Amino acid sequence: MSPTEAPHGPLPKIPKGSSKLRLGALVFDGSDLLDIMGPMRIFGEEASTLDMEICFVGTTLEPVRTSQQVTITPKYLVSDTAQKFDLFFIPGGVGTRTYVKMDELMGYVKTHIEQSTWTMTVCTGAGILAKTGLVDGYNVTTNKQVFEDTTLNGPKVNWIKRARWVQDGKFVTSSGVSAGIDAALYILSELKSTEVAEYVATHIEYTWHRVASEDPFADSYPYTRS
Repeated sequence: MSPTEAPHGPLPKIPKGSSKLRLGALVFDGSDLLDIMGPMRIFGEEASTLDMEICFVGTTLEPVRTSQQVTITPKYLVSDTAQKFDLFFIPGGVGTRTYVKMDELMGYVKTHIEQSTWTMTVCTGAGILAKTGLVDGYNVTTNKQVFEDTTLNGPKVNWIKRARWVQDGKFVTSSGVSAGIDAALYILSELKSTEVAEYVATHIEYTWHRVASEDPFADSYPYTRS
């Protein structure tokens, strides 16, 4: 099945009457810095005209340490499910291996996803999403380097091996690390316009991989090689 197909429909549009949108970005020890900050640069770009409040969400309000040793201080606890986010964002990183085993936290994450209008993952963050069971039967992709291990979290998910990102219904999942920037630009193009997304990509001097099925890195790893 082509990664450009979306059996569960197109990406939902911004609900009528919405004012400022809220993005809840899950952060945890061992999350990947670029997984997080690449998309945040897109969604937080003034030129995007999204008017989106970015909120970091963690298991604690103390600083969490990314794999690159940069700390991020959450604003909200993941357990605070009264906080509703229009876009719920899940990064990858080595810390996902621990996170998927924490049933209580996974329950909170599941609630946030259910409450969201859109959910986006980068890299192995797809493993957290898959573990909730909410994307059983959906098209999903993840980092090709650890594709085999990550996909074990969702045996009923339709895992797409060759894709820069995949959109299926309200879910947008991307491949490894920098692919999150491409997926964020795709979301921006759908919620605002292609012209706005192109402007933002040019503004940050980034070459946008805009075709979801064109994955230049899939052949680099045996499990996803053609």
